[in-house]
Amino acid sequence: MNSIGEAITTVFGIVLVAAIALEIRQRRKRLRELYNVLDAEDRQLVADLDTLVANGILQPYAGG
Repeated sequence: MNSIGEAITTVFGIVLVAAIALEIRQRRKRLRELYNVLDAEDRQLVADLDTLVANGILQPYAGG
């Protein structure tokens, strides 16, 4: 009887941790979409493009 209670508690704990992880993942995705946060690779690309514009190799988009 004791092992059944431990098994149920373990399963409940795993489900709870999975639900929390899913909620965190969804909130992080929503915040990234809201604030358009750049990751490290994107930041490096933007920095390289800014350098090219500063050196006159590229011209910034002027819009039509």
